[in-house]
Order: sequence, then structure tokens, then C-alpha cells
Amino acid sequence: MGSWWYAAFRSMVENTLYCAMLLTMSAMCGRREELQSSEFWTICHKTVERAINKYHTAPPTIPLHHFLNVGTAEFLESRKDDADRCRTTMNLVCYGIGNFSNSVSSRYQLALLFLLLETLQISQLSCLLFDPLFTEWEKRFLKDCGLVVIEENEEGKRSINQPTLFYMIHCGKALYNNLLWKNWSPQQLANTIIIGNSFKGIEERLPTRVLQRDYMYISNILAVTEETAFPYSNRYLDIFNDTSIHQFPRAKLDSKPTEFWANAAEPTYQQCEDLEIIQNG
Repeated sequence: MGSWWYAAFRSMVENTLYCAMLLTMSAMCGRREELQSSEFWTICHKTVERAINKYHTAPPTIPLHHFLNVGTAEFLESRKDDADRCRTTMNLVCYGIGNFSNSVSSRYQLALLFLLLETLQISQLSCLLFDPLFTEWEKRFLKDCGLVVIEENEEGKRSINQPTLFYMIHCGKALYNNLLWKNWSPQQLANTIIIGNSFKGIEERLPTRVLQRDYMYISNILAVTEETAFPYSNRYLDIFNDTSIHQFPRAKLDSKPTEFWANAAEPTYQQCEDLEIIQNG
């Protein structure tokens, strides 16, 4: 009797989870279709495309004689091949998207992530997500979608070795600061794009003393950051407000002296009163 009851209970739980996943998938599809047909996405799509093309699809400099020898059509086709190859090697890392099973805002943010994956031709296996609040079935849902769930809380301290888009909407300031610290070199930052809270907005809202003391890497990178705001939308104001695309052009990074990059100490936040992130352990 006991084993029968356990088997029935387990079947009921699995069916309940399955139904919940179907409902979530249905809701996600609805949000995705709504976003895709919106003016917000039309402008956002073009903005992100420009960002990716500007720094991550530019092939190495080709000598003039090569252009003259192969002809215009072949030359343009070779550039397209380089661009496509670069896109297929791009990663997308998503932090802090929240509990999309019960948050409408999180569902919209996840729907936008799916649109970005499709538009930028990024493989699902190259898309990694983490939120310390993810439930077990939210993790299962993401894995069933072919995405990769990061199991350990990295606190944003992920070092990259290839072009990477970080999708970090409404994350804590320490998360951006940690990410910058972990990639504190011209080589790595030139391959980094961050979609998240406006760095300019952070600068405007925080006293200079606090910004430099608690979030030194955000403070130091501001001068060499190119920031483009997401389009304004009344419909999605609470979901994507204060969101910008941040890029770090190699020429600007290389203009900084060697000592700017030297002795990059790991942030500790000992004097930070409101950390805004969940730390590991």
C-alpha cells in the first residue's frame, strides 16, 4: 500500500510539473510573439545588431591587393563568412532573470533573451543562465529548452575567452562590478558586451565617493564605455527601464596606460551598506 501511494503521488507531482511547464511555455510563447511584433523590439533589434556588428563581426584587416584580385562580390562574401563565423562562436550569459514561473517581468525578459538568441544566431548550448532564486523545475524548464544552467553562484565572476554577451537586466551593482574585475584587461573587455542597468545612471545616482569605494571597476571603466540606451516604451517601462547596451572599444581600452590595468584587486564590499546581490556561501 505504501509503495503504491508513493508511486501515485510521484506520478501526480510529475504530471503537475509537466502541466506547469506547459503553462509556462505557453505564456513564454505569448510574450515572445507580443515582443516580436512590437515597435520596442524593432528598435531594440536594430540597436543590438549594430552593437554586435560594430565590435564582433569585423574581420581582420584585408590588404588592398586582395580586394583588387578577388573582386567586389568575392570580397563582400568573405566578409559575410567572417561575420557569420564570429556569431556562431559568441556566448550569451544571463544573470539574475528571476523566477519566470510567477513573475510577468521575468517572463518578458526571458522572451527577449530567446529573441536575441534567434536574431544573433547563438546556439542554445552557448547560452548559460544563473539566478540563485531559480526553482528546480525552472532549471528543468531551461534545460528542456536546450539552455545551460550554471549550478554554482559565480557572483558574476566569469572570465571570458571569446566574444560574450552578458544579459543582466536589473542586476545588483556588485554583479556588474565583479564581472568587470574578472575581465579587467583590454583583450577581454573588448570581447564583452553587457545588456544591463545603465552605467551612466549608476554614476548619476551614487555619490562619487561611494562609487569609487564600493564599485571601483564600474567607476574606472566609465570613461572608455560606449553606452546605448534601450528604446523607451510605456508598455514595457517597468520591465526594461534603465537598460542599456555597454561596449568597450579596443582603441579606447588600449589608450589607457599599463598601470590602469595592473594590480586589479578582487572586490570585497566590506563597507557597502546595500550589496544587492546574493553571495556564494
